Amino acid sequence: MKKLIFGILIGVSFTAFVGAGVAEYVVSKKTADVNQINGIYIFSDSKPVNEYVYLGKVKAVLTLQGQYQEVIPVLARKAKKEFPSAEGIIYIAPERAEVIMFK
Repeated sequence: MKKLIFGILIGVSFTAFVGAGVAEYVVSKKTADVNQINGIYIFSDSKPVNEYVYLGKVKAVLTLQGQYQEVIPVLARKAKKEFPSAEGIIYIAPERAEVIMFK
């Protein structure tokens, strides 16, 4: 009987100890929800918080006006075509982006 009570106390103590160490995620001013185009997450002037693997770079042909709204879909399509496992791009310059995959 003593072993059973001792085991229960150890289990409750261990659970409380582990639970106390878990930090709650706090949304800060720099937290954001990232847009997706064609299933690709678009990071512009930002980097993902989650760990990721760099797959390569994609470059778009200069568009007529070179506007962000025109270039991003082209970069997303190219990233998915050249790197089928791509999950996101980090927009670097008007015609370039880094292609990433999350760990």
